[in-house]
Amino acid sequence: MIIACALGLSALLQTVSVGALTAEVQPARIPITFGYHGATLTVSGESAPTDDIVVKISTEPTDTHMKRKTKVGGVVWMKKGDIEFKGLPLAYMLYSTADLGRILEPADLNASGLGYEALGAKATMEDEEGKAVDHYWFDEFIKLKEKECLYSIHEGTVVRRHGATGNQFQVVVDWPFQAQPHNYIVEVLAVRDGHVVERASTRVLVEQAGLVATLSGMATKHAGLYGLMAVIVALVAGLGVGAVFKKGGGSH
Repeated sequence: MIIACALGLSALLQTVSVGALTAEVQPARIPITFGYHGATLTVSGESAPTDDIVVKISTEPTDTHMKRKTKVGGVVWMKKGDIEFKGLPLAYMLYSTADLGRILEPADLNASGLGYEALGAKATMEDEEGKAVDHYWFDEFIKLKEKECLYSIHEGTVVRRHGATGNQFQVVVDWPFQAQPHNYIVEVLAVRDGHVVERASTRVLVEQAGLVATLSGMATKHAGLYGLMAVIVALVAGLGVGAVFKKGGGSH
């Protein structure tokens, strides 16, 4: 009986390990250097064969200030104070194996912060006097972030592969160059029967590197020296352009 129990426990452990959710991102670090125009990330891992997968890339909730504009006389746009958005991430990108509304119950969508509606339910928006503003401004915030390529939802983009070595998922992410340096959270959620049943997470570090990092640090700590170097770089660049045009003009 002890042997039978041991065999049963072994089988149970094997089942759990096969269905365990994992998450990996490559590359795990994105250096911002001269000529940087974004990057390509691959998020992959293993999951149970019947589970749907949602990949969420975001940051911790933060506060964002934006200028509010209104149209005066139906013609001219004028600034009308600030709006503070509280509890929203710097970036928010969703990828899934299928439509979120089809694979998840509304309560699970809200609890896990999946979708713009769930984000809006957790966020607060106030004017410069601390008064709540209309939800219209949340929609405008989303439009702006989508235009900046920092917010996006891509349903049906996570690919699953079933094989003898396991059950893998993968999604390729076009990382926007607009995303500022930060340690971004990559969260993978396994979905079954309308509910999130498992989570795994990792991170991708976006940081300035090389001369970009040096100049950025100099701008913060040694503003005067940074300004002088900026002038020198501009002069050198101008001389270079002048030489090119001079050479081009002499060839005619």
